[in-house]
Amino acid sequence: MDETKLAPFPARPPPRTTDSTLRLFVNMTGPAAWSLGLGSHQAFRQQLPPLLWEDESRGDNTFGGHGSLLNGSVVDIIFENGANVTTQHPFHKHNHKAWIISYGHGGFPWATIEEAIDEGAGKFFDFEDPPIRDGCRLGNATGDWTVIRYQITFPAASMLHCHMIHHFGAGQQLVLLEGVESIAKIPQEVKNKVHADFVPDLRYGPLD
Repeated sequence: MDETKLAPFPARPPPRTTDSTLRLFVNMTGPAAWSLGLGSHQAFRQQLPPLLWEDESRGDNTFGGHGSLLNGSVVDIIFENGANVTTQHPFHKHNHKAWIISYGHGGFPWATIEEAIDEGAGKFFDFEDPPIRDGCRLGNATGDWTVIRYQITFPAASMLHCHMIHHFGAGQQLVLLEGVESIAKIPQEVKNKVHADFVPDLRYGPLD
């Protein structure tokens, strides 16, 4: 089965332009440590106050907020395999599904998709009828790359992670704060509730 041909019917073409680009390099940084983006997810952060409550809970692998990843914006993510071992990575993105617009080998030589198109490489990207899914595959060779594009249509604190459990558990995950500028300020009375008693208002979006 060629998963690059699993396009929706009828076709749902992605937006032609983007507002921001994230470049995420994958690596193995130790015998039991995997990184995605700027480093490995730090497990102790799960014991800190929620990101939507406390900005100081952010880590190197927290993206969005502070004027980026705004509600309604279009985001490109470029995954590139820099690992010193050859293994595939099935990545899963929570909340917003993404168009898988390109795969390639040998390293992604451009800073953005726009730069690639300006340099005449538009033929490598599918803007007509690409698959749209909540996951994508990154090839197993060093320098393999995958590009996805998605639109933020509601506010969410979303995880992006490898679905190989030992990679996920070893730090290959990050948090995307998407459209959080449109979330109402969370009242102190909500923060003080026992989590099992908290029923979120729909306007807060998924707390994923």
